[in-house]
Amino acid sequence: MKYILVPIFILLFLGCSVKYDNIDLDKKDFSDQEVKKLTDMILSISRNIDKKEARELSYDAVTYSKYLANKYELVSPPLFHNFLVNYSFKEKGLCHHFAKDLLAYLNRKNYKSFKLKRIVAERKEYFEHNSILLTTSGVSFENSLVLDSWRNSGQLFWTQVKNDEEYTWELK
Repeated sequence: MKYILVPIFILLFLGCSVKYDNIDLDKKDFSDQEVKKLTDMILSISRNIDKKEARELSYDAVTYSKYLANKYELVSPPLFHNFLVNYSFKEKGLCHHFAKDLLAYLNRKNYKSFKLKRIVAERKEYFEHNSILLTTSGVSFENSLVLDSWRNSGQLFWTQVKNDEEYTWELK
């Protein structure tokens, strides 16, 4: 019986794999609607943020999140992918992998008008979640932005900390 269940289990979840096509980290297509919306959100938190940097970061964060999903061979939903990683069927793709790798990529860009930091929700609990905070001087933690590439399987999620209905964040 178990020999029958394994192929059924594999076939059932193969259709849930996530694959983003045409990911070009260098092309910089600023006309993408996701990039435009994130740029507007970044600029809304402070007048001290450089518009060009906001646009660059938006492209980099949106595109690199999808790149990571492809790199990790992500399976949706994210919690099922976590199961696959935790049982060694997949190597990477937990939320802390996304946060760490995205933050490292973005920090190489040396943006000047804002800061990026790791944040955590439900620290040391079973469903601990890691993400990135985008902030700048004069902006409170609550008004800063959450950038979460794990939550929607590589499709970057963002909102102000105070508006995140799913998690209560703190600095890592």
